[in-house]
Amino acid sequence: MKKECLICKKSRGKRVCKLNNNKLICPICCASIRNQECEGCPYYKFSEKYHAIKYRKSGAKHFIVEINEEVEKSVNHALKLIEKRSLKEGEAIIKDLIKDHPGNHLVQYAMGILYALKEQYDEAIKYFDKAADIFPYFIEAYFNKAVAYQKKLDLKNMILAYQKVIEIGDPKDEQVKRARDFLFDLEQQILKDEGINLESNLKAMDYFEKAFSYMNNQDWEKAILYFKECVAIIKKHPQSYGNMGICYSKLGKKEQALKEFDRALEIDPNYELALVNRTITESLKDGEKLEAGKVEAVEYYKEYPLKKRSYIQSAIEKIKG
Repeated sequence: MKKECLICKKSRGKRVCKLNNNKLICPICCASIRNQECEGCPYYKFSEKYHAIKYRKSGAKHFIVEINEEVEKSVNHALKLIEKRSLKEGEAIIKDLIKDHPGNHLVQYAMGILYALKEQYDEAIKYFDKAADIFPYFIEAYFNKAVAYQKKLDLKNMILAYQKVIEIGDPKDEQVKRARDFLFDLEQQILKDEGINLESNLKAMDYFEKAFSYMNNQDWEKAILYFKECVAIIKKHPQSYGNMGICYSKLGKKEQALKEFDRALEIDPNYELALVNRTITESLKDGEKLEAGKVEAVEYYKEYPLKKRSYIQSAIEKIKG
């Protein structure tokens, strides 16, 4: 029978822990409780050497991590309560802790876990970031941050967070292995669908974000340039073509705008944003510009097809009041 971790009681105990009377604990708990009292332990020695190298290369600022056994016990107790769905009781403990120990990375992390379980992922990410700011090598914070971004369907930030887990973690740790396996599978899927690797995908998303920021600033020509950079990498990206259509409409270039909307609809005939914007543009006179003003930001594929909603139907309902 596999022996469970003395601390979390969930994962398999693989490491003998001198802090816990040489009982077995899992790699994740080992990383979370590791401190100067671990000196002499081979895992501590490896970790210190590994982190020192990373730290020197990163040029990061000096940091101090609070070691407080009582706080850690309270955090572990609260997280166990939350796991057992005693949410209110666990939440009360964590909120009391964060008032008195806002500089403790485990307390900030626990608050992130709490919000993640409530499916309030933006708040969860905020606290995972705080935990990682306090302790830059806290891989659990980065891992759970990645999961939160995954729940939000934020592909770019999810990838970056998983990459951070791999960058700073012990290659033997379970979460590092899971992050590496996940990104490998994702890259294989992207290669199959788009014919590009993960880094190229990230570069395309950077271009898309930059283009959209120019759209928000109503700099239509620069936005078009960066959308073109995006589709040069991801050939079948209906959002970029659809947004270029809007930009050309704003510039009074009706014919070019219609071509871009058509390209978006060739890729996805059900892309409702392109359908709506094409219809509006088609009604314009030659040389007439689409009404001035900022463009409404809509994460169409997240908010509509994945949730089995219709953008057009939603728009009609808004008009009806």
